[in-house]
Amino acid sequence: MITAIVSNRGGRSNNEDAVGRLRIGSMLCYVLADGLGGHENGEIASKLAVDTILECFKVQPGMTKELVYAYLEAAHHAVIEKRRTDFHGMHMGTTIAVLITDGERAIWGHCGDSRIYRLKKHLIQEVSDDHSVAFSVFAAGEIQYSQIRYSPDQNKLLRSLGGESFRPDISEVIKLPSKTSFLLCSDGFWEYVTEDFMENTRKKADTPKLWLKEMLDERRRNAPPDADNYSAIAVYI
Repeated sequence: MITAIVSNRGGRSNNEDAVGRLRIGSMLCYVLADGLGGHENGEIASKLAVDTILECFKVQPGMTKELVYAYLEAAHHAVIEKRRTDFHGMHMGTTIAVLITDGERAIWGHCGDSRIYRLKKHLIQEVSDDHSVAFSVFAAGEIQYSQIRYSPDQNKLLRSLGGESFRPDISEVIKLPSKTSFLLCSDGFWEYVTEDFMENTRKKADTPKLWLKEMLDERRRNAPPDADNYSAIAVYI
């Protein structure tokens, strides 16, 4: 497995995204979070969620739906507890995306609108559903999938860690075909990088570092100066 990771504040004053990874034996756990709640509060929530999940994985590593749910639930309760004890963080929350793989199998889960893309060779096979108003409008057939990133409802979340609506989606454990890739990314990344561009650049990129560089160049071309924080984890298997 080869990995490339980026996390940047973009056009904002601070970075409320957080990323992390941890290897235990043959298994790797990747985590990405996009904090909610304004200046500093989102930054605290995202880092707390990532750290909690990696600590849970360290204590009890595994690749089952029950364990992934337990990791996410622990992070959810950690954010709730921080909100309870810190008045300034009373509105904090975070999205979350987690991928666990040993190179032969994989399982992933998410809550919010940070996305997980699974590709075979250079073609997208699966994308996590956004837990947002905009995605619900798409699911109702009122807009096209490509219009989600331009919707005024794109950042209105229906689920998150730390909020009242903790309902993560968790995949089955799947056997990975050869030349599988994963991309975990916050909305500050995928808003400005289309799925067609992801596929076209993946086809030509021999390493996740090169793939990520091409996508970051595209994001810089498309994003306004004050655009949101952005984070991404690219994994080649």
